[in-house]
Amino acid sequence: MPQVADLVSLQEHDDVLKRLQADLAAAQADLADESALEAAKVGAQEAAEKGEGFEHERRRLEGEIETLSAKIEKEEGRLYDGSIGLPKELAGIQKEIDSLKGRRSRWEDSELEILDALEQAEAEMTATASALAREEAASTGKGGRLATVIAGLEGEIEGVNGERSRCIERLAGPTVSQYDDLRRRKGGVAVTHVQGGACTGCRVGVPSSAQRLALDPDRLAFCPNCERILVGI
Repeated sequence: MPQVADLVSLQEHDDVLKRLQADLAAAQADLADESALEAAKVGAQEAAEKGEGFEHERRRLEGEIETLSAKIEKEEGRLYDGSIGLPKELAGIQKEIDSLKGRRSRWEDSELEILDALEQAEAEMTATASALAREEAASTGKGGRLATVIAGLEGEIEGVNGERSRCIERLAGPTVSQYDDLRRRKGGVAVTHVQGGACTGCRVGVPSSAQRLALDPDRLAFCPNCERILVGI
């Protein structure tokens, strides 16, 4: 096969490889991106910790209330068991009972507030746990889907690389070096075409002599403006 045709094929293979490699990188990045799952985990953890905090406070208040209730019961026993007859002492016991009941009432009000907060926290825990379960399922599904996509892209890349290697084998070493150099310097495009009398790489008009040379399948023509390899259509 003439070298010009192989250079055209080589450029086409490289264009396809560029697209496939970009798709592969995007799929791999998508597979590695677990930000939604991590956010769901954080949300569930924070909700659980908040719920645990409220539950701990509820138990603490419950203990305080039980302690005060036991003291009130003890003092009321002393007040009514007849063991104390002095009015002043009885009045002191009653005052202590009233104080204890006032403290207990405040603790009970606090407990009601905590119970409301705990109920909301439990609802949040349920919601975030459901969200986490959905994200875990989505992550598993995404992993399977992207693994298939990645395997397919890797297979395509391997096939195109094989075809590219066969093109290179048919080309002379200096020609390949020249192609690689142009591709590196010209944004990945080393081979362009003459279309409407202009180079498709730089959109600048090509002299008729260069256009005629670009039609020769056995000789290399170059765009006088951008220096790319020029091929006639």
